[in-house]
Amino acid sequence: MMTVTADAAQAIAAHAEATYPDECVGLLLGKLDGAHRAVTAVHPVENRWQGQVTLAETDNPESRRDRFYLDPRDYLRADREAQAQGLDIVGCYHSHPDHVAEPSERDRVGAQGVGGIGFSFAIQSVRAGSAAELRSWLLREDGERFEEEDLVVTD
Repeated sequence: MMTVTADAAQAIAAHAEATYPDECVGLLLGKLDGAHRAVTAVHPVENRWQGQVTLAETDNPESRRDRFYLDPRDYLRADREAQAQGLDIVGCYHSHPDHVAEPSERDRVGAQGVGGIGFSFAIQSVRAGSAAELRSWLLREDGERFEEEDLVVTD
């Protein structure tokens, strides 16, 4: 289960709307308590996708509309920020412009290199420039698929 403060959820929505029609990306900062993740802050980062990898020859390798790249240097900066606040990186978030908040195959493959098992992957749907649903997912231990985790926005 993941709880997200209303301020953190609003920050994710605002980031997703600001980058629309491209995907946004950022890290979820908070505390781990067993299987519970309590997100109290977010660390937005720049989507640095520049055609690093394509999954099919028909992909547009320059499109940030349906993919993102989280630079390891940005991850390290977020980790330092989290530690300075006494927090952990408990997951990451990204947006799905004009699409449902469900992970794609590209998300599954990328998740194996970002945080892997036990890391929350929140997806903010954005429809016509306005934030819609926010959902979170966990990669199964076999790495073959995601399972949705309960996400609760708190005051």
